[in-house]
Amino acid sequence: MQPEILSREVSALLGLPGAAPAPRIEPLAAGGNNRVFLATAGDRKYAVKVYFRHPSDRRDRLHAEYTFLQCAAGAGIDCVPRPVACDARHGIGVYEYIDGDKLAAAEIRAEHVDSAAKFFSDLNSREVRAQAAQLPEASEACFSIDAHLAMVDGRIARLDRITGTEPVDGEARDFASRLATRWAEAKRVILEQAAAAGIQPGEALAERCISPSDFGFHNAITMTGRGLCFIDFEYAGWDDPAKLVGDFFSHPAVPVDMSHRDRFMDQAFEYSTQPRKLRERARLLFPVFQVKWCCIILNEFLPEAAERRRFADPHTDFTARKRAQLEKAARLFVRIAG
Repeated sequence: MQPEILSREVSALLGLPGAAPAPRIEPLAAGGNNRVFLATAGDRKYAVKVYFRHPSDRRDRLHAEYTFLQCAAGAGIDCVPRPVACDARHGIGVYEYIDGDKLAAAEIRAEHVDSAAKFFSDLNSREVRAQAAQLPEASEACFSIDAHLAMVDGRIARLDRITGTEPVDGEARDFASRLATRWAEAKRVILEQAAAAGIQPGEALAERCISPSDFGFHNAITMTGRGLCFIDFEYAGWDDPAKLVGDFFSHPAVPVDMSHRDRFMDQAFEYSTQPRKLRERARLLFPVFQVKWCCIILNEFLPEAAERRRFADPHTDFTARKRAQLEKAARLFVRIAG
């Protein structure tokens, strides 16, 4: 969408009078899947997202993010952007602009982990959960051990579609083979441990959570006077609390030291009537998410992911990006728990 067309769309969404100047549109740093812009209308600034859409990807990213932020705003949670307006037909969302600094892994302190855990716990208070029935299930939501294992099985199988002809593509195929072998062993251990704990693999989880999904400090901004704010919720919805923990400590963009995991779970699960069971489940399933993130990193080698990247940033150097992603997957691979 051209900036001048987007400017008119945003002007209409904001309800600006016809005589008012059209908002100024400037591209922000490219997202992984969407195009993100800064819209300036007078002395007000807004973040504008144009969401990726493709017949092969049926996720409604706009609906997931916008309804999640409406839910958070209704609960008085202010560490996320406020939703302003959206256009479902054109796939456009307008949000409060969060102006601040990204966190680097070396800057993460216990207070940041506490803020993340409090956000999740507040989001799952009894009052919020009672009003959140309209939220969809999170992307790739899983509510049984069997479902988690099948989800990773599917991602491992998709890596067979790495067909590029560059040397880095061949290296990725070799890595995918080693990952499949490691996953088979991790799955065997998980099922053994589940049986020892008396957990049936097909048993549905009794206590779901409202999950920000793709949750971590890669999607956090520090603001003077406001503290830590979290952004990007296009995969959000109802999910397994174990997945929230697994993703938070497995995401490769801004790694969180595992020394914080027990502290995080103690605080994040304060809302629950069975926090001990949730902690045990999170530990049991942790290798699932480590392997899953290796697969996600390797998505760069799959055709549909490349199309999303081109949509978000047409100037991407795909060979360099593939190389960087393969190196990132290799670093995570050595950390996969037994």
